[in-house]
Amino acid sequence: MGKKYNNVQGFFYIIVINITFLLQCKESTSVNLVPYYCQQAAKGDPNLSYDFCRASLEAYPKSQNASLEELTAISFEMTISNATSITSRITKLLGGNNWDAFARIALKDCYELYSDANSSLHEAVDGLEAKDYYKANIDVSAAMDSSATCEDGFKEKKGEVSPLTKENNKFFQLTAMILAFITFLKS
Repeated sequence: MGKKYNNVQGFFYIIVINITFLLQCKESTSVNLVPYYCQQAAKGDPNLSYDFCRASLEAYPKSQNASLEELTAISFEMTISNATSITSRITKLLGGNNWDAFARIALKDCYELYSDANSSLHEAVDGLEAKDYYKANIDVSAAMDSSATCEDGFKEKKGEVSPLTKENNKFFQLTAMILAFITFLKS
């Protein structure tokens, strides 16, 4: 009985060692593509910061060992969430009485721009899922314009300062990431 028990125990020991080895091999062969694709994206667009791209994606645990398709989906998720956050911030800003008539109009314009951007991004996701990269590119480009148009709206009055500059810059870079990833998917 002792010998049979030792054989079973040895068998299980070998299985545990093999499973451990296989898991370590899997972990060692998995590759984090975020640095590579962020580097390529930043090379292709002087308005996109490598550090911004990498930090944004790596903040999402799902990005570790993600494929290009998955990184693109994560980028869309981040950007849509960001557009929603910006519209919420604008709503809060408009709730205050700190704004003159010009700034209120500019904020309302920004709200509409980011609401439209959110819709465009959802349409871009549909295009991407259909592998219609041209449509996805057009829709993301339309969304991207929201940030610059919002910022420019405040510049129409001398001395007016946009309270959304930080948000506009972040949104612009997020959309630039998506555009770069769509280009990679096309090729």
